Amino acid sequence: MTRVAVVVLNWNGGTQTDACIESIRAQGTPNTVIVLVDNHSAAAAREALHRRYGGAPDVQLYVLDDNRGYAGGNNVGIRVALATGADAVLILTQDATLGTGALQAMVDAAAADGRIGIVGPMVVDARDPQQVLSTGERLHPALLCVPRTLLRHRRTRPPAFPVGGVLGCAMLLTRRCLETAGVFDEDLFAYYEEVDLCLRVRRHGFAIVCAPQAVVAHDGLRGFLRGFTTLSAELKARNLPRVMRRWAAPIDWLILAPTYVLLLVGSVVLYALRGRMDIVGALARGTVAGLRRRGGPLHAAAPAS
Repeated sequence: MTRVAVVVLNWNGGTQTDACIESIRAQGTPNTVIVLVDNHSAAAAREALHRRYGGAPDVQLYVLDDNRGYAGGNNVGIRVALATGADAVLILTQDATLGTGALQAMVDAAAADGRIGIVGPMVVDARDPQQVLSTGERLHPALLCVPRTLLRHRRTRPPAFPVGGVLGCAMLLTRRCLETAGVFDEDLFAYYEEVDLCLRVRRHGFAIVCAPQAVVAHDGLRGFLRGFTTLSAELKARNLPRVMRRWAAPIDWLILAPTYVLLLVGSVVLYALRGRMDIVGALARGTVAGLRRRGGPLHAAAPAS
């Protein structure tokens, strides 16, 4: 029987994290443990986690002394999961919930072929479940600056079909894949780390698939043109050129360079027209930092996902 660990990274998640964990419990999947990692939330939020989950038999709670971003926080959970003997690790962000049978569907898809390293679900909008956000993407270095929704697979084939990459809000990784390809790059801190991992997993010869019968509702998808904070704008602008430089072959730049300029200029113009010069400044700072190959956290308090 496959032993599964679900890693949930919390950062002041409150009721959102509670809903995420309850959706895991509702799966009824045997031999499953929840690894809840708090990414240095506020003191009151940490106390609430201890009261609610500190003694829960199905939850292993780890409270970090600093915010390590999506990458570092999830890596803590992954290492705990592997140390406890997990055969597969599901990364599930605090703003995501599992639909009925979603966990078992992803586990079954991974078990169907030893070459599979990552399984993603069908991701729908938590506010409008009829809107499909992702069924896996055609991830390629030359297309890193193309909006991911344009690269989403439209035709799905149960029980699973090959894709280039999946969203980081819900991704099941096999133990063999993690031990071979490694975990998230903590230098990226937050944003594009799942893109980097998917490309690395493929380089190591593993397949990535989407199991569309596994449905996950997500309430946090934001692109360059939607819902930026200054922190997310700076991190995304910084990490994108780092990932581009890492993975793009010379021929990829024929597409990558003009789409990067279009994405960056379009974002700057859009937020300037909205009067959000704070976002424009954050995009500029992030771009300079990325071109100078800077990494790691930007501030003491940063987003967990």
